[in-house]
Amino acid sequence: MSRKSVLSAVCASNGAFEATARRIVGHQHRSFTSTVQRNANIIYFTPTSSPALDSLLNDIRTKIILPAYLPMAQRKKLYSRDWQKKLQSDPITIEIDGEVTKFRYQNPHTDIPSARKSLVAAISQFETAEDFANLKPLLEGLGNAGRKINPSTYAKILRTAGNKGHIYDIIDCARSVRRTGYKFDSSEKVNEVLHFVQMKALDAEWDEAETTKALRWADMVVEMLQEEAHQPRRPKNEAPIPGELPLHRDPMVLAAQLHLAAVIAAQHEATEEILDRVNKLSRDIVSLWPEGKKLKELHPAELYADVYKMRFLATPNTFVTIASPLLHGLDTAIKVVGPELADQLRTRRDTLAAEIEEAREVLTVLRKEREVLAAKAKEAGETPPLVDFRGELVYQKFYGA
Repeated sequence: MSRKSVLSAVCASNGAFEATARRIVGHQHRSFTSTVQRNANIIYFTPTSSPALDSLLNDIRTKIILPAYLPMAQRKKLYSRDWQKKLQSDPITIEIDGEVTKFRYQNPHTDIPSARKSLVAAISQFETAEDFANLKPLLEGLGNAGRKINPSTYAKILRTAGNKGHIYDIIDCARSVRRTGYKFDSSEKVNEVLHFVQMKALDAEWDEAETTKALRWADMVVEMLQEEAHQPRRPKNEAPIPGELPLHRDPMVLAAQLHLAAVIAAQHEATEEILDRVNKLSRDIVSLWPEGKKLKELHPAELYADVYKMRFLATPNTFVTIASPLLHGLDTAIKVVGPELADQLRTRRDTLAAEIEEAREVLTVLRKEREVLAAKAKEAGETPPLVDFRGELVYQKFYGA
């Protein structure tokens, strides 16, 4: 990246920061000293479970987030070699709610950490509820500083949070999308978050309270999909592909809700309200999922080749991971609804079961190949390659080995 482009990135900021910057100019006491009052836009992190994580969050705050509060002219000086010596003796100083922060010259190529790498590194160290309390301000701060996070990184931190049992923290960030920038605007993110919501109920052994809470979370997600703030961005001249379903009407999404509602009806008190939900969701899925079509055929074929759309399902491991809970949901719903609707669900269920088995067969071949490679690596004294067969583990949680 050129020096000019790097400077453009680090000097970028939103309207709130520019407003703060104008207030700073009005309170200058000397050439490089400014005072601002604490307001809702200023980011603070709370203590975490480890000194290393505290240090990392502090670096993100002081090197990425706080400089964005400086007026544009001072920010340019902060990253200019022409001002390096001057700022060493007379740093730019701001006082925020009694906290004094001094800024000396920063080399935009070597001193400023990567926002993406820092975000991933921080969340990989999150373990406790106190740690995850910093997720929302972290995303908000990076967004306010003008740092763009790519879709694959958003999906990665979702999986990290889900694997650590904190999927609701992701949902909470999405509920504050205008502050955090975390949008449920892709099939991958939506289906991954719903996957972890279903697994949370399963891991609680379908406890009624936990499963009811999981259904409530799934409903929150689907409701957000209909909000303007979560709509996928399209180029101005790009029209929806004929046959493309909106996320909130995708049978994969509805099947996650059906799964949780059907478990409540089958294993706990089947109230009239929950039975109505199971029947409505079942009818919706049947109407949107043509008989005989595979799950990966519900959208136009070109979407499954698009990395920003549905291509994540092309990986057998991911497909089995996402689809296995949905299969269990159809199995459960068939036991709850009436005979005619059950027969209609069964045809979709059988198609999905066959599709999952095809993917599992591929995983079996891949696993054997990896085992051979691992044995060779061990003989050579090398570290065996990392293997992720999450899909098979998920399948076995529902259906055994």
